[in-house]
Amino acid sequence: MIQEQLFTIEDRDAWEEAMPTHISVFGSIGYACIVQRHIGYPARLFVVSSGTGRIVYPFFLRPVANLPFAQQYAPFWDTLTPEYTGPMAWGEVTPLLRYFFDERWNRFCEEQGVVAEFAHLHPSERAADLLDSAHVQFNREIVVVDLTLPEENLWRHSFSLSCRKNIQRAHRDQVRVVEGRTDADVREFHRIYTMTMERRQAHKRYFFSLDYFLAFRDELPDNTLFLFAVYRDRAIAAHLYLYDDEEMHDFLGGMEEEHKRLRPANAVIYAAIQWGRRRGKRRLILGGGYQQNDGIYQFKASFSPLRARFSTYRRVRHPTLYADLCQAWTEYYGCALPQDATYFPAYRMIPPQDAGLAREVGG
Repeated sequence: MIQEQLFTIEDRDAWEEAMPTHISVFGSIGYACIVQRHIGYPARLFVVSSGTGRIVYPFFLRPVANLPFAQQYAPFWDTLTPEYTGPMAWGEVTPLLRYFFDERWNRFCEEQGVVAEFAHLHPSERAADLLDSAHVQFNREIVVVDLTLPEENLWRHSFSLSCRKNIQRAHRDQVRVVEGRTDADVREFHRIYTMTMERRQAHKRYFFSLDYFLAFRDELPDNTLFLFAVYRDRAIAAHLYLYDDEEMHDFLGGMEEEHKRLRPANAVIYAAIQWGRRRGKRRLILGGGYQQNDGIYQFKASFSPLRARFSTYRRVRHPTLYADLCQAWTEYYGCALPQDATYFPAYRMIPPQDAGLAREVGG
């Protein structure tokens, strides 16, 4: 018998059983709680299961009415998934189970009033196989480090010459990398991260409270790693890593600009690679840049020649309302949406004068 279930963060044990944290840190109940409590989006886990297989789909509901030009659309929502998720399956995914998932998910979106559906898909592309391929869109290549390689192979064949030199420079200049877990450590991470976003003139959506970062330590204590580059007893760079059984993710980070010459970011990522290898992780996903082949991408690429395809799922489920919202955006901001806009849904695009670090991934 095939069953359908919808869990909220109140269903903690059921969520963990259906979507174990050790399989996907981004699909976990801990991550869902953090986003719902600190960002404000209701978290849900949609599950269909049979006796031999299961498909789960973690997502957040965003009220359309929270947009400054869309208060009249209070009954409607759009959906957004956590990073590197989309629907995931275990066991035997029969044609009947897949049909049931499609039919029940479509019905849920219709009954819930979902205008648009957006998903960050896992680079393994396993999620794309469970979705309508017409709405899957390749976004960019991302950098992946193979942590199963021997140390010597990583050093000589994965790291570029400039990367090796920068790691050696950091070591020569006595930059140390340490883990942090105390309140004071997380406060220091928040300082460095916030300073970095201010320097880059990032949009407000990229700023987070201290409590947000503390929540990762407290909600996901066995899946969170704070690493700090320390120079003369001062933290000059910091990265937050999230991990599950097989993968590590370089989630957020920052650096003091005045110490850039010491190459602290190289030191931190190298330490993360060593940390992951010691604990049996298989991959470190460094991600990509803000734009294709920009400086951030090239820096990450210096650690590995391996790439993975990152795709998104973009589906307009209510075309008339979607068009109305795009028109309302245009009238509110007094400018037209770019014809080649890649942001999705387009009506959530940050207006050009406020774009800052707005990524063209969407969401």
